[in-house]
This record gives sequence, C-alpha cells and structure tokens, in this order.
Amino acid sequence: MSTRLWTVVGGGGVGKTTTSAALGMCLARAGRRTLVVTVDPARRLADALGVRLDVRATRVCVDGVELEARMPDARASVDHFVDWLWLDPAARDRVRANPMYQELGNALAGVHEMVSLAVVENDLASGRFDDVVLDTAPSRHALELFDYPAKLVKMLDERTLRFMIGLSRLAGAALEERPDESRLFSWGKRRAGSLVSQLVGQTAIVNIAALFVELETARERWLALVENVERRLAHPSTRYVVIAAPSGAALDDAAYLSAELLRRRLKPSALLLNRTRMTPTAWPALGAGDPLAPLIDLLAKEERQAVKQAQLALERVQSLPGAKRIIHTLPAVDDVDPARVLSTLSGCLAQQPWVLAP
Repeated sequence: MSTRLWTVVGGGGVGKTTTSAALGMCLARAGRRTLVVTVDPARRLADALGVRLDVRATRVCVDGVELEARMPDARASVDHFVDWLWLDPAARDRVRANPMYQELGNALAGVHEMVSLAVVENDLASGRFDDVVLDTAPSRHALELFDYPAKLVKMLDERTLRFMIGLSRLAGAALEERPDESRLFSWGKRRAGSLVSQLVGQTAIVNIAALFVELETARERWLALVENVERRLAHPSTRYVVIAAPSGAALDDAAYLSAELLRRRLKPSALLLNRTRMTPTAWPALGAGDPLAPLIDLLAKEERQAVKQAQLALERVQSLPGAKRIIHTLPAVDDVDPARVLSTLSGCLAQQPWVLAP
C-alpha cells in the first residue's frame, strides 16, 4: 500500500472541505501525485476549486499547482460501481433494468459512502497517485462510514442470499392454483409465500430476490473489495485528520470524533484548529474626532474577542486525550477569492512537518 490515504473528518461549518483541498494542494505542490475526493453531497469541493466535478477524476489547476479531484454523485457512484463489480455486460444490464436497483441505490443507508470508499480504494490501488485525500461528510457521525464494510459483509452472507432467493420462489409459487390433498404440504409453503407477497408485494419480492441472485454471482469480487477497504482504513500509512474551529459545537464534534477514532484504534495524525486568530491586528491610532475612529475601535474589539476565543479553544483541545502533540492551527484568511485562500492555507500546511513527513 504505497499510496497514502488521508481521511479528513469534522463537524459542519469548520472549513473541512476547504482544508482538505488545501491539504491536497500542499501535497501536489511538493511534487506528489494527488487526488482529492469528497463524499459530501454538497458541492463545496467544486466551489473551493472553482471547477465542475463529478464521479470521474478531473484535473484541476489552482495557483499553478495541478492535482486531480472527484466528487461522486450518489446515483452516478452506484452506476459506476456496477460497471466495476459485474464483469459480464449482460449481468450489468439485468441489474440496471431491475426496478429495485434504482430504489435500493437511493434508499439504503451508507450506499453512497460505501461506493465512494470503493471508488477511492480503486484509485489507491491503481498506482496513479501518491496521496488520496478523502473529505468526509460534515458530521460527527462521519466515522460511521467505516462501519459499512462490515455491514455489507453481513448482507452478502450466503445464508442471506439463499433466503432471498427462496423467498422469491415462494412468492412466485403462491400465484399457482390450490393443489390437491396429496400436495398439501407444498401448498402450505406457497401460502406462506402468498402472505409475504401480500405484506410486501410479490413483484417487489421477486425484483429484490433477482437483485440478490446477481449479487451472488459477484459476491467474491465484492467481498474482496470490502476486505481491501477495511484493511486500508486500518493500515498504519492511513492518516486521520480532525478539523475543528473555535466554537463550542465544533469543539464538541472534534472531541467526539477524536474519541471515536481512538475507540476504533485509529490514531489521529493531526487535530487542526481552523480559522484561528492568535494575535490581533495592529490598527492605526486615530484621533477622537476622526470619523473612522468608531469603526476601527469596533474592529479592534471584535479581533480581541476572536483572539480570546481562539486561545480558549486551543486550551480545550489540548485537554483532549493524546491530543497535545498533534494539535496545529490554521489562520483565519481574510480573502474572498477561493484560489488565494487555498494557496494561503496550503502554504501554512507546508510549514507543518506532519504533512510532508514520510
């Protein structure tokens, strides 16, 4: 596993996606072939990079630095995954034509995240990149996506597949006429299938079971991918970066995510306190009669409050278990141009030894 995976987690509104893009830019500036991927359904990464992104890796250039980025769409991700999972074109067509495929692809919890992880694993295994930065959805529950591989293993259990196939046969048999007395036992089984058909819908059962039949043919390929994803997440080269900001909710999320990583025996590589002001601006001294004096005083007061808030936030994150040695800060960047913001943040990250360390 020579390609390194960076997994970036954090609550909403902490600048996580911008920081992920800046991290990718920092790595690319150092000459590393870099891909940035987001599973966040919002288009924040595309906005940060100033380009249109989709499930396919797209080459972007920011401030003279080239890297690649992708932003998997939920529906396109599942379709892309089907193309990879089933090698037989006829099987792919059957899966795509199954009405339950459309429903399951949109409704199953974790499908988008798991497919995104699968796409990322293919990127990692391709040898095209030195670093892949994975920007997770903005939530304190972002780490739940790491639980999906185990859940899929259970879903693909052979007994589950056989049960669904058998259920389909029962449902189909229930449509036959009532048999004579010598076939009473078989008729009883069909009545059970009829009951299930009435509760769920016979067509739905047959479609679901047909989808599971197709899954059985690709089971070994899917399980191998799931195992690779789990192994990748636990690999020592995989780095976990927790993003926080100087606010109560953001610090709560960071504390929770750090604890969850440790509970999973996944050591955080860095805890980044974003948008910090550690020193106030040296504003010019104006006379009492100057019309700009009240505005300057207000700005200076707000900055002093921001500095105090950042200092309190830093003290709090330093109290988290095992966090002292991995805490770093990123400044608040007063610029509206996304490219300049990314360039400034990537420069700050380049000065932090944990980023470019082997």
